[in-house]
Amino acid sequence: MIKQTLFPIWSLLFGIAIITMASALQSSLIGIRAAIESFDTTATGLIMSAYYLGFILGSQLVPNWVKSVGHIRVFAAVASLASVTILMQSVVVNPWFWMLMRMGTGLCYAGLFIVTESWLNDIATNNTRGRLFSIYVIEIWASQTLGQFLLNVSSPSGYGLFILTSVLISLALVPLLLVRTPSPTILVPEKLNILGLIKTAPLGVTGVTIAGVTSGAILGLGALYAQRMGMDVGKISLFIGASYLGGMLLQWPIGKLSDRQDRRVTILWVGIVGAIGAFVVPLGASMKSEIVMMVGMFFIGAFTFPMYSLASSHINDQLRPEQILSASSGMILLNGVGGICGPLFASALMDLVRIDALFWFIAAMNLTVALVALYRINYQPPMIIEDQGDQIQVALAVSPVVTAEMLVEADSSISSLEESHEVEIKL
Repeated sequence: MIKQTLFPIWSLLFGIAIITMASALQSSLIGIRAAIESFDTTATGLIMSAYYLGFILGSQLVPNWVKSVGHIRVFAAVASLASVTILMQSVVVNPWFWMLMRMGTGLCYAGLFIVTESWLNDIATNNTRGRLFSIYVIEIWASQTLGQFLLNVSSPSGYGLFILTSVLISLALVPLLLVRTPSPTILVPEKLNILGLIKTAPLGVTGVTIAGVTSGAILGLGALYAQRMGMDVGKISLFIGASYLGGMLLQWPIGKLSDRQDRRVTILWVGIVGAIGAFVVPLGASMKSEIVMMVGMFFIGAFTFPMYSLASSHINDQLRPEQILSASSGMILLNGVGGICGPLFASALMDLVRIDALFWFIAAMNLTVALVALYRINYQPPMIIEDQGDQIQVALAVSPVVTAEMLVEADSSISSLEESHEVEIKL
């Protein structure tokens, strides 16, 4: 059955792969080029944080556009804008201008993922959804890994890689425009605000937020760190690619383990191992061993990137079905805020202390999640394993966006119901 589901949407999956490949290439390219242009570390952190600000903005604006003019027009529009923002960064080399363009890129990528994932979600059935989205997550990680190796195609000091990123996005536009699938049907959810989310699942909220902090710091400043360590472009691509590979290979087994035991225990030991693994990179730097540094990045990706899936699954374990959709909005916001703060705080530490402070910061964040998990394990009795939902497979900072489109339509439905209720009371 899964083969019959995959065959009609090969063009959709191809388009998603190309988009994520372009996104990974651009993220590392900006970090390397910022170092070449002698931007200070704090400025680079601001540029990288601007992406997440645009991503949050896009997750709120784009669904309204989709509702007004449809999926295809929105996809074509934001893909065109994404190409423009990327190319403009190669024309005007200024940190403040790059910050603005990076924000625009985040908004556009939010739009691209909203459109493509809503199609994918609508195609999936209850019998195929789990396997289909597992394939999707693996594809995302593989594409992001391949995107790092595209850094070797041309020199980051020139225009070539900016043009290549733009071409990839335009190429992804072609097959996706040929996919015709109806929009998902949205059910009216129960609203759950941020404070309610914190009260319901404090560990999950901590994990979702810090997952944004750590991934934003790693992906935003990892290439800059490697460049400062004297790595050439080829080695930088291997350095960043190792983190993606770790996340891709261990996402599934860690998720399966969390389904078989108290999920808080999995979060605890993943946080501890992630904290320990973060020290391997600076250890390798002190040993002047690039291989050890890359092994450290593999462990960072393996035990840091799955945190969002674990934390979001833990949150969903505590919710009623009608609360899940509304809670997703809060998780998007918290993860995005974390993504903004991560590069800012980490870059400031790198400037004020030393370059290795990037990984001390990542270790501290992972240890924070572990400590909260330990407290919650001692504070609250474990949930019956059978009552836990299956672990939600989520690609880093991508998959949650699909819920934003649902939230806009759900909010409209809720508003209509509230208005009707007010009329009934008056009558």
